[in-house]
Amino acid sequence: MNLRKIYCNGCSHSAGGGLEVDRLLDKKITVRDYYKEKYNVYWESQLETTYIRYISDNLGIEFTNESASGGGSERVIRMAYDFIKKNWKIKEQLFLILELPSLGRLDLFSKKLDDYIIANLQFNNNDYLDDSISNLYGTRGYYINEYYNDNSEITHPLKSYYNNFFSRKQQFAKVGREINTFFSYLKYNNIKFIFFTGEFSPIIDTYFKTNNLLKLKVGNIVIEDLHEFAIQTKSTIAEECDFLTTDLHPGYFSHKNFGNLLSSYIIENYEIF
Repeated sequence: MNLRKIYCNGCSHSAGGGLEVDRLLDKKITVRDYYKEKYNVYWESQLETTYIRYISDNLGIEFTNESASGGGSERVIRMAYDFIKKNWKIKEQLFLILELPSLGRLDLFSKKLDDYIIANLQFNNNDYLDDSISNLYGTRGYYINEYYNDNSEITHPLKSYYNNFFSRKQQFAKVGREINTFFSYLKYNNIKFIFFTGEFSPIIDTYFKTNNLLKLKVGNIVIEDLHEFAIQTKSTIAEECDFLTTDLHPGYFSHKNFGNLLSSYIIENYEIF
C-alpha cells in the first residue's frame, strides 16, 4: 500500500538546529548568508534544510517535522502518538522517523502557559545514581520564558519539580518503558517506523533494534543516527563553515546527503510502494 505521509520528530539534529535563518556565524554574517556566499545555496526557513525534506522530495510524499531543539524522547512519543490519532484512518500509510534524544530533556505541561514546555537538565557527570546538575532551564520553541528561568530556589517551578520529583535512574527506566510500549503499539497497528540510536539504546528491546533501528552503511562503517553521520562524514556546521564556529550540529550538506541516502535505505528495506 502506498505511503501517504512521513512523520519526523527528534531534537535539534532533526530540526536543523544551527541552521536557523537568524543564527549568527560571527558578528558580521549569519550562517545562512555564509552558505549563500560560499556554496550558492539558500533557504527561506530552517525546515527546508532538514533531511526529512529531502526524503519527502525524493519519495514524493507529504511530510511533517515536529522536531525541536532541546526536545526529548517523551516529547517525541507524545507528539507522534497524537499525529497517528489524527491520521488514524490512514495509519498503515504512515511512515515514522524517530530520533530518541538523550536523558535530561523533559516534556512538561505548564498550567500557567496552558502548553507543553521543554525543560533541559545538564548533569554533572555520567553516574546515573548521581542526580546533581549544573544547569536547568525551560523553553517554548527557542524563546526563553522568564518565569521558567527564575534563579530563585524557592520560586523556580522547574527547580521545585527537580528537587522533589526527579530521579535520573528512575527517569531513564521510565522513558525506556515508554519507548518500548510505543514501539509495540506501532507494531501492533502495522505502522511503519525507523528510529535512531541514542542513550536509551541499551534499554530498548532487541526485537526493535534488530528490525527498526537505522543501519545505514557508509563506506566501511554502519551509521545509526544523523549526528554520527555528520561526524563521520566531516559535515558538521563547523566543518562546512571552515571552523568559524564550533557548532557540531549536522550541516546543510550533511542533512542533504543523509536525506538522500536514507531515502534509498527506506525504499530498500520497507514495502512502501
